[in-house]
Amino acid sequence: MGQASPVWRASGCARSAPTLTLIESGESPYFSGTDPDLADAFHDFSKESMMRITWLFVCGFILCLSQPALSQSTKAMTAEQMAAMTSNGVTLTLGGPGMGYKGSLELTKDGKGKGSAVTDAGQKISISGTWRLNGNMFCRTWRDLDGGKEVCETWHPISSRSVEVYNGKSKLGVNSW
Repeated sequence: MGQASPVWRASGCARSAPTLTLIESGESPYFSGTDPDLADAFHDFSKESMMRITWLFVCGFILCLSQPALSQSTKAMTAEQMAAMTSNGVTLTLGGPGMGYKGSLELTKDGKGKGSAVTDAGQKISISGTWRLNGNMFCRTWRDLDGGKEVCETWHPISSRSVEVYNGKSKLGVNSW
């Protein structure tokens, strides 16, 4: 058997001149507990890294847990915002990718609505009836939906041209225009 090649470790940092040290058999080539510069740097790096990893994990965990709560974290549109958006009528895009349905709905300024949607399963839904504003709520009565009963929704902006639609705390979907 041949003799093992010697292993050298570079040490030193900005505070001292670099040096090469012969590593004894069994010693780690990466860290020497006798080099104060490397010991401090290794210790600080480990503490800092662990703190960062811990905080990233905690923040990510909190974000995951709070995701349903965050979806209604914006305030509902005000009565003034609702009135301004619907005063001349508006055509809404309903749902979209990942929502389980997509469609469109035309709201006329005289309080009528007509449109349709298609579920991901291919079921067509006709929408027609009346709508009105009640403060900051959009109240609608669609003939073939909700047993023909009035449903009042709050609309929570998620962008300048889209909202999440809620009935109480239940999310009904997304509208955009």
